[in-house]
Amino acid sequence: METKWLEDFVSLAETRSFSRSAQLRHVTQSAFSRRIQSLEAWAGLPLVDRSSYPTSLTTAGEIFYVQALALLQCLQSARSKLYD
Repeated sequence: METKWLEDFVSLAETRSFSRSAQLRHVTQSAFSRRIQSLEAWAGLPLVDRSSYPTSLTTAGEIFYVQALALLQCLQSARSKLYD
């Protein structure tokens, strides 16, 4: 798993749009979609309900979103402590 996958997922959860998130993350939509699929493969279940528009998260995706935010915050905190 890569940190950028978590950042991608958080972006998707917040924008509810693959195309908008891809644009914000400076990647093509197809590359962004592959990264989300890779995260889902790592998690072992779907995190995103692609059948609705705007895109919504599955129940697992909602749980993972909270955890992804916490993980990214923890990583940022760890990095900032290096410069204290």
